[in-house]
Amino acid sequence: MTTVKKIILNAVFYILFVPATIMAVLFFTPWVVFGRLFSYREAMRRLRLTIRWYGRMMIWGLPQPFLKVRYTGKSGESSIPRPCIVICNHRSSSDPFLMACFSFEAVQIVNIWPFKIPLLGVVAKLAGYLSVNEMSFEEFSRRCGQLLDEGVSIIAFPEGTRSGVNAMGQFRGAMFRIALERKLPIVPLCISGNEDKPIRGSFCMNPGTVFLHRLPTVMYEQFKDMTPFKLKNYVRDIIENETKLMDAR
Repeated sequence: MTTVKKIILNAVFYILFVPATIMAVLFFTPWVVFGRLFSYREAMRRLRLTIRWYGRMMIWGLPQPFLKVRYTGKSGESSIPRPCIVICNHRSSSDPFLMACFSFEAVQIVNIWPFKIPLLGVVAKLAGYLSVNEMSFEEFSRRCGQLLDEGVSIIAFPEGTRSGVNAMGQFRGAMFRIALERKLPIVPLCISGNEDKPIRGSFCMNPGTVFLHRLPTVMYEQFKDMTPFKLKNYVRDIIENETKLMDAR
């Protein structure tokens, strides 16, 4: 039965993926472009909102009912100070789509490969998504600062690359340096259950349930005396301990 579900899941998802993407672009582009008549900032807000809607369609729409997502943390999200920095563990190439769970405006810090995806990579660049691997820290910090000054939050996967397994990699320190410099709150988000959705090195997804759990916000006052190295390990330990509990359940 599991094999049948797997075949149906992948067949339906990949058959609908391209036409659904094209339809989304055709439908939302006029709305985004129209926002430019008001201001560049309004056009960017609409574009990022469109990306969030698209992500929800890809994760909460097309794969149903064989792939489900459970997000605990929606209640109380309005109390998160913004802008903020969201820190996530990174298990799968589906992680960026899962970030559609948030209701606030944000951009993601991604590796180089998402920018190479036809059409989606172009849209991500237009929306202000950044790759820390393609610029100096000074340039990266400057561009993050511009986004944060506009009230745009930043979502980062500090492992740098998806692990493909339950174990977490070490965190890189760039976003934690920025959190300290800008005195920003950090929102830890734990992801469990999508390490095989899809398996690393494959496009094949397995049926099941993905769990997202937003942990309490870590305020600047809690880490203001830490070094970036200590802070990154502090946040990593919080996420690792919670994901272990989630995996066990």
